[in-house]
Amino acid sequence: MGKKSRRRRSTPRLSAAQLVQPGEQAVPSVTPAVVQTPHAPKTSARALRDLREEYPYVAADLKRIAIIAVVMLALMVGLALLLV
Repeated sequence: MGKKSRRRRSTPRLSAAQLVQPGEQAVPSVTPAVVQTPHAPKTSARALRDLREEYPYVAADLKRIAIIAVVMLALMVGLALLLV
């Protein structure tokens, strides 16, 4: 039987876009730099636009989930009325 390797996992591999917190500017280096902010970053329209560009599929997924939920609720109500 072969020897088991004990490789330790390093930090998760994230892209540069995933390392940036909402409201911060992207850092070109791979390792995140320590950024000291004197105050909390303000939510701006630019940050919201950046999130919409990064996650365009979320709105479509939420609409699909809502449609499925409405269909399932209607089916349950219909079955409850039919079977009682």
